[in-house]
Amino acid sequence: MLAADYLSAPINLMTKLYRFALLCLVAGTARAQAPAAPSVHLPPTSFKSGAYLLNRDRDWKHAKLLYDAQSLSVSDADHKPQYPLVFPVDSVRAFFIGRDTFSVVRQVDIPRPTQHVPSLFARNLYHRAGYEVKEYVAVLPAGQPPVVYTLLTQGGRPLAVLPPNNIQFRLALSKVLRDFTALSQQLELDNNIMPEQLPELLTAYGRWKAANGKK
Repeated sequence: MLAADYLSAPINLMTKLYRFALLCLVAGTARAQAPAAPSVHLPPTSFKSGAYLLNRDRDWKHAKLLYDAQSLSVSDADHKPQYPLVFPVDSVRAFFIGRDTFSVVRQVDIPRPTQHVPSLFARNLYHRAGYEVKEYVAVLPAGQPPVVYTLLTQGGRPLAVLPPNNIQFRLALSKVLRDFTALSQQLELDNNIMPEQLPELLTAYGRWKAANGKK
């Protein structure tokens, strides 16, 4: 009877299999290694080699770059570091420094300090399960360590800000992935799931969507 039930309800079977696979994935990852403290990519304190692309331009321009939360400073052949060109964040499409690429994310709600940011620069990390995963470092007043947030976006539109705190991370991600009920519930209940496991969690979600014909 149980086999017949599975055959008559393949979607339920697939959900159960993914639930089991997810449990194995999370348990295996937790046993394999303790979560490492994430590295913090702070904005540089001096000009670094890179290239930038403005909204109004079609071609990248190579220069020495320096950025902060709201602007990109450019030092090129005609502008010394003491007198750089300064472009507000909304005029920049993207830029890169070394191997790190940055893009603009708009209308972001940052939990700490609580604020709504119209536009900010975020470091591009990877694409997974239809999401763009980016990093934003909130530099706090002197004496306080910076806070690293993970941004989930689609087409530059923010879907979630995932805090580094374990509980807040799980609850925020569970809301984004709520259509995969098994995974969403696992995120809400399992204290062993860590922010460092985001790539594996998104991979499991992407496979579930593909298997269930979701767009």
